[in-house]
Amino acid sequence: MKIPELPKLTKLFNEAQLTRLELQNEHEHIILEKKPAPSISQLPSTAQTSTSKPGPTPKLPSTTQVVKAPFIGTFYAAASPTESPFVKVGTQVQTGQVLGIIETMKMMNEIKAPCAGTLAKVLVTNEANVEYDQELFVIAK
Repeated sequence: MKIPELPKLTKLFNEAQLTRLELQNEHEHIILEKKPAPSISQLPSTAQTSTSKPGPTPKLPSTTQVVKAPFIGTFYAAASPTESPFVKVGTQVQTGQVLGIIETMKMMNEIKAPCAGTLAKVLVTNEANVEYDQELFVIAK
């Protein structure tokens, strides 16, 4: 297996609803693991729990498109620390335009706009760790 196949492998892993997958060849060793959701009895009994992860965005109009992370990794808003971000709130974006980068296993993966529109919100900060399916951007069509 080649590392560039990781996004495809991650997608298949999630679609198959597996909780663990381990692959190894002479050059690579990959473990994909997903912890099962806690049952009701395992949830904290207090109503006030704090979390550092942002919650889902509120209900958005149908004229918006949410861009989500296709895999876990580190989000970068620019190609390098000395360059300006790919996009800022208010930027007009075109379909396929690079919005950011997610680094996964030393590979840089471009996050591209799925539609044309105006960037309405940036929901992550530069160098933040992101989870699979985490909301990153909101584009107003």
